[in-house]
Amino acid sequence: MLRWSIASVCMGGALEEKLAAAAKAGFRAVEIFENDLTFFRGKPRDARLMAADLGLELVALQPLRDFEAMPDPARAKNFDRAARKLDLMHELGARLLCLCSNVSPDAIDDRERAARDLAELADLARQHGMRIGYEALAWARWVKDWTAAWDIVRAADRDNLGIVLDSFHICVRGNPIEPIAALPAEKIALVQVADAPALTMDPLSLSRHYRCYPGQGDYPIVDYLDAVTRSGYRGPLSLEIFNDQFRGASAAAIAIDGMRSLRAAGEALAAKRAARGDPPLADLPPLPPPPVVERAEFIEFAAGDTAASELTALLEGLGFRRAGRHRSKDVDLYSQGGINFIVNREREGFAHSFSLLHGPSVCAIALGVDSVDKALERASAFECQSYAGKIGPGEATVPAVAGVEGSLIYFIGAGDPAWRDDFALAEPLGPEGSLRKVDHLSNVVRRGEFLSWSLFYGAVLGLKPQPQVEIADPHGAFFSRLLRSPNGELRIALNVGEGGATGVSRFLDAFGGAGFQQIALSSDDIFVAVEAAKASGVAFLPIPDNYYDDLATRFDIAPDLLARMRALGMLYDRVKDGEFFHIYTRTFQDRFFFEIVERRNYDLFGAANTPVRLAAQASLTDADERAEIEFE
Repeated sequence: MLRWSIASVCMGGALEEKLAAAAKAGFRAVEIFENDLTFFRGKPRDARLMAADLGLELVALQPLRDFEAMPDPARAKNFDRAARKLDLMHELGARLLCLCSNVSPDAIDDRERAARDLAELADLARQHGMRIGYEALAWARWVKDWTAAWDIVRAADRDNLGIVLDSFHICVRGNPIEPIAALPAEKIALVQVADAPALTMDPLSLSRHYRCYPGQGDYPIVDYLDAVTRSGYRGPLSLEIFNDQFRGASAAAIAIDGMRSLRAAGEALAAKRAARGDPPLADLPPLPPPPVVERAEFIEFAAGDTAASELTALLEGLGFRRAGRHRSKDVDLYSQGGINFIVNREREGFAHSFSLLHGPSVCAIALGVDSVDKALERASAFECQSYAGKIGPGEATVPAVAGVEGSLIYFIGAGDPAWRDDFALAEPLGPEGSLRKVDHLSNVVRRGEFLSWSLFYGAVLGLKPQPQVEIADPHGAFFSRLLRSPNGELRIALNVGEGGATGVSRFLDAFGGAGFQQIALSSDDIFVAVEAAKASGVAFLPIPDNYYDDLATRFDIAPDLLARMRALGMLYDRVKDGEFFHIYTRTFQDRFFFEIVERRNYDLFGAANTPVRLAAQASLTDADERAEIEFE
């Protein structure tokens, strides 16, 4: 039967910590990486007993390196080494020894000789009741492709010798995936699963530092699993990830992410098979379907009295009006178009604690979903932490799960007005503003959290990830990945920096961790919205004149329109017949800022202008720091 497995190399810490984390996350099979056993304080039999107590099967020991097609006397020494490993495996209780293709410069380019060596090794393993699995490394001396490894395994012709398939080595080399379906299932010794970003890099460096879980990278993992299962293979599907961030994080968190990734991949595999009319795999139990996220229902800010007063002044300057006052709490609702902002001044409870930790900040977002029950069932299936806050008599219960840095993600039934009933609604004041809805949000996260939150948004909320991109910053660079709901109404960018003084790093320092940095709001007429906001005293980011001189050379823009954009500090992009106008407020207390956008047949995010925005923000920060020094 198919069973989810994880290699001990995926996680950091000692072997006992890794095994406990794997079992708690729901794994029932583990590959033991040789170094973990070498560094283990106990005997191999102690590891076997520990695994058995945790309900874990030790499916393999790996890897045996630089074995096949070596000249004498290295060949004789290799067989001595293999014999000792087989003895060790008796104690460990693992029945499969994984052998990776030779990287030694002394290896001989002779597949017949390699096949004879593997056949002899398999005969030796048979005496111990063991099996041998042979895997092609993408950077090996001669055998780099799974098809070449299969030719050698087939030529060796031993029933206890099979091929180890690894999605990383297959995808990084661009090997064909579909022919895997034609392999005899009994000749597949083990299937390993790893994703990776589509970076131009030598395979060894990419493998050692940037592998990631399925769904966190750009490889066709579902196609790979589909081909594997169509072969009839029903053994372990084992994660094998080398990643610096994984090893430096909590083993428990990494194991949970691993199980999330496999379950999400299994769900996508089941959907692919169903679409083709294939019968379901009994080994892949169905998951609750992801919710249909229809919109951002509200965004909640936590702030103390002084910061809250400044924030509400900014919101009012942007055209928001106080639409209601909470019936029992010091909480106000500000609305415009389909946008709802909640400003929470409470002196106890979740928002207050969040404000003490992070200052004025976005502490929660509420998502309108097609079914709250479905959203909660999905979150529970992926081991998400739920939250239920204190409510007063007659107040609506709005369930939530934990989001980035302990913020909250509320679920509200689409079109359900119950949460608004908690507010004593005010009479409309003045004309409706020009802002219509939340266009997108951005999370800044630590480097070690980037993949985890990408997986969360994809697996739990059903958002679709876009390829990762690198963006230039005046003080370095950062990486960004956009995730969007299928209907495009919820779009969240995950941004991560490599340290230094980048805008991402400054946010992490000021905020004291990860959080929401950018709230983008759409308008049908951005010029009217911005001119009204400026008249109300809203300060926008100053953009250098050089930007507009350059803009005039890149695009054919009417002079009066360009002059109007220059006067306001408006940014612009054009792709084919689509146009994008956008502008940024100054950063509120070093934490978050608003963006106003107008899309005209344009579905991107003006990435070409991001360095301009970052430079302007950095310039203001540097000026503030100089002013502080002069004041002192």
